[in-house]
Amino acid sequence: MKIRWLAVSVGAALAVLAVAVPAASAPRSRSDHTPPTVPANLRITSATEDSISLAWSASTDNSGSVHHYVTCYSGITIAAGGCLWGPPDPPAKTITGLVPGKEFSFRVKAVDAAGNESELSSPVNGSTAPDVTPPTTPANLRMTATTPSSVSLAWDRSTDDWGFGYQVLMDGEVVGTTWQLAFRQRHLTPGSTHEFAVRARDSSGNLSGNSNPVTVTLEASSDRTPPTTPTNLTATQPPDDFCATNVLQWDASSDDVDAQSAIEYELYLNGSLFSVTAPGVTHAAPYTFAGTNTWTVVAVDRAGNSSGPSNAATLTVRLDQSLC
Repeated sequence: MKIRWLAVSVGAALAVLAVAVPAASAPRSRSDHTPPTVPANLRITSATEDSISLAWSASTDNSGSVHHYVTCYSGITIAAGGCLWGPPDPPAKTITGLVPGKEFSFRVKAVDAAGNESELSSPVNGSTAPDVTPPTTPANLRMTATTPSSVSLAWDRSTDDWGFGYQVLMDGEVVGTTWQLAFRQRHLTPGSTHEFAVRARDSSGNLSGNSNPVTVTLEASSDRTPPTTPTNLTATQPPDDFCATNVLQWDASSDDVDAQSAIEYELYLNGSLFSVTAPGVTHAAPYTFAGTNTWTVVAVDRAGNSSGPSNAATLTVRLDQSLC
């Protein structure tokens, strides 16, 4: 019986302690219902690429002091924002974690020791500094593989303070973009010669210099006959899948020069190129958005000759946002 009493007593004591711990916000007095004055003269004092510093004239309160300030901001040109707590002295706040060259709106309110909140101040708008620094130049561009109609490239990573990707140039013109450190250019003319380079482009549009150039001469080929058209394309979604998986299968094509293991397949989703399989692969399980998808498949041999499109396979895929 004593042991049971002790357990109940300890539980009650913990409950009392939990109630007694002050909340993060200011404690509320039953007798003070007068809010502080509204912060005045809100202004921007400095800005960097990812921060904006604010200052304002201190509020006053009938209690003699302000407990804290709350600074609220929202993005004007992007979806961003929130409210941040700050001490009463000095009446200033630096908002960090922003992005370059974007405009934001700021307001401030004062809170006294009783928890009374002033109205929000008049807003002030300001922008972060623009990003004018380009990424570093990609290095060590190299050819990793070729076919009579394609070139595979790889390079070493660039660096930048912000998000960036890569542009691939062939003979001085941009032919593709990627976030990866590799790229494959397809459907080139067998026997042709091309010069490739890569450059980095950040989210503000700053371009790095071009990488070292790589010149590639493709193997010549007299093959002008496309593979046979893929047949029996089917598209299904597994019954226990709710993440918009499309399971595609088709019968392999054949070619007068290349083995079936060398034939690639282009997957077209609603008429647009979606992806390319590895050579010899006659199935895929891509993820898409929910809705009705119509797929077709085209076979391509090593010389770049393309078959006609397969039969169309239409599938309405399900997507449960709570599970995926």
